[in-house]
Formats: sequence, C-alpha cells, structure tokens
Amino acid sequence: MHILVLEDDPDARQLVHEAIAACVPPPFSIQDADHVAQCRRLLDTQRCDLLLADLSLPDGSGIEAIRHAARLAARPNVLVISSLADEDVVVEAITAGASGYVSKHDPASTIAHSIGITLAGGSCISPTIAQRLVGLLRRTASAACAPAAPAAQLTGSERKVLHLAAQGHNYRQIAQLTGTQPSTIYTHVRHVYEKLQVSNLAQALFEARRQRLV
Repeated sequence: MHILVLEDDPDARQLVHEAIAACVPPPFSIQDADHVAQCRRLLDTQRCDLLLADLSLPDGSGIEAIRHAARLAARPNVLVISSLADEDVVVEAITAGASGYVSKHDPASTIAHSIGITLAGGSCISPTIAQRLVGLLRRTASAACAPAAPAAQLTGSERKVLHLAAQGHNYRQIAQLTGTQPSTIYTHVRHVYEKLQVSNLAQALFEARRQRLV
C-alpha cells in the first residue's frame, strides 16, 4: 500500500501519519510532499494508492494536485484533510476528484475512519463538512425556486475559458491551449465573474452550468 501525504505543516503531517498507522494494516509506505509541484512529480513517477491532501500549500492549492491525480491512468483514491471548510472549496475539491473531505479539526478517530473508508474505495464527508454542505444545498434550492434571471452574455473567448476550466485545466494550461497570455485568461475570468455575479471559479462553473453556458 503506497500513500502520499500532501501537507506542509509538520505537526499536521504527524497527525496524519498517526491516523494512517491507526487504520491501515501493514505493510504500507508513506511519502510526504510539502508543495503541489513536488506532489505532482511524485504522482507522475511513483505508485500511489491513496492521496491525502491539504489544500493550502506554499505554491498553490492542493486542488491542482487532486486534478492531476484524477488524470492518471492508475488513479489513486483521494481524501482531503484541510482546515478550510468553505462550501465552495469543498464542492470544488470533490468536483476535481476527491472521494471525501474531512477537517483537520475533526477528532483523530474521525480522520482515521475516513482514511480507511477512502482507502477501501468509499466516500465520506465528516459531520463538520456535511453541515456546511447542507446549508449550501438549502441555499441552492431556494435560488432554484426564484424567478430565472436572463442568461449572462458571455463572449466566445469567455465561454472557451469556462469550458476548459470545467474540464479541469488551470489558467496556465488554458493559456497554452488557446495560444494566449495568462494575463488575457485572467482578464476573461474577471469578466466572467462580473457577468455571472460570482466571486470564485466553483461558483462560476455552477452558475454557467445552471444557465447552460457550458
């Protein structure tokens, strides 16, 4: 059993190691990465059965590593272990390919139990995170009952950026695929946010799908 831990905080990493030892039968191996780039290199070069990922890393979001793992031929199971509990972040992580999501503030037994479920191919969300998602679903349902607003008028370039983002590409990759500069992509994204009246990519993709723009 080969486990990769993406975590830059030494104390949090130790807690994850202890949770692994409490629920994973030997033999198993653990490799640590404290940057997204390092995690992606390890995923490309070494076997990984389970990825345990934090989201706040020095060089970006762990969601980038989750998307990378999801594109591998031998795709590992993925569990997010993060102190971030924002509903949009949770949805984005699961959409990217995570099988479950637990909070670092959850009891050690909950984290260990979640690791075991994810390793077995199951999905789990801790009660802390589930409560936030229930609130999101309620707000989404209320919005769905409201009178429909006219669809946003996006340009062809803005639709293209959204379409590629929905496929899991980051902004740098979108710039390469479209033959434009990253600054141009950021400008398109800013305009999309303004037109859709959202503040992040997860909200933009949700709203674009609701309006059938992608």
